[in-house]
Amino acid sequence: MLNAEKLSKRYGSSTVVDGLDVSVEIGQIRGLLGPNGAGKTTTLNMICGVLAPTEGKVVVDGFDLETDALEVKQRIGYVPDGAPLPPELYPMEYFRAVGRMYGLPTSELMTSIEKWSERLDIEDVLEKPIETLSRGYRQRVAIAGALLHEPLLLVLDEPSTGLDPEQHLTFRSLLKGLTKYIAILYSSHNLAEVEATCDVVTILSRGKCVVDGTFDELSTAVSALQVEVTPHAVADSITHSDATIIDVDWIRLVVPIDEQESIAKNVAELGGSVRLINPVKPSLEESYVRLVTEAGT
Repeated sequence: MLNAEKLSKRYGSSTVVDGLDVSVEIGQIRGLLGPNGAGKTTTLNMICGVLAPTEGKVVVDGFDLETDALEVKQRIGYVPDGAPLPPELYPMEYFRAVGRMYGLPTSELMTSIEKWSERLDIEDVLEKPIETLSRGYRQRVAIAGALLHEPLLLVLDEPSTGLDPEQHLTFRSLLKGLTKYIAILYSSHNLAEVEATCDVVTILSRGKCVVDGTFDELSTAVSALQVEVTPHAVADSITHSDATIIDVDWIRLVVPIDEQESIAKNVAELGGSVRLINPVKPSLEESYVRLVTEAGT
């Protein structure tokens, strides 16, 4: 559905996005993750045609943004950071304005409003001022407005900001349901939210991609070993970062991975025993911080 290749954006000598590839298919939610200033919003603006890339191309549903801009934009729905909406309007008034902008015939627009209002569960607020709606309802109205012209790609920039825990859960469920019809590109700096919502992730740091894949692939490297040994004197002789007494005789250690070959030797020389050696993988947060830090050095 979306294939953005070698996207770059430079302002003078400053490179904001550097040779980035991004793709997403219908039925999929791709997270665009990275710290503030990583280039996420600039990337979304280039994909949506708000900014022209310095280099690279954007293809949506087979149409090239450079040569078929109108076709591409008709296939994209965009909800920018903060989901800005005119507070004085009712959702129904806002939807009519959006429909006029896309040139939708009245009958087609009303059918689309009915369809997306039902799917996003906003039928009860269509005739209430937007400024009186909760953050969760405003987010739904913004998404409905972005879907009225039946795009194939929904682009969301920091969509969950300001939602309470219950609204977060409802919002995730809503997006999962939408993937039956569309592809979703979801930008955020919130690792936990992206992990809970997205199927695959692209992690940016200083405008460059440092990871592209599933969350499981982020923490495949074994960082340490968990070892259970006896007696305590043997445990004291092994280099470790953490120790937990399991019972009178056995101690569980967290041992650096480079100590793997020496463990059995040390235990045997001291007349001890080993009953468990398990690999320990870093947490997702540890992997993310390491990757972003390494990319910035």
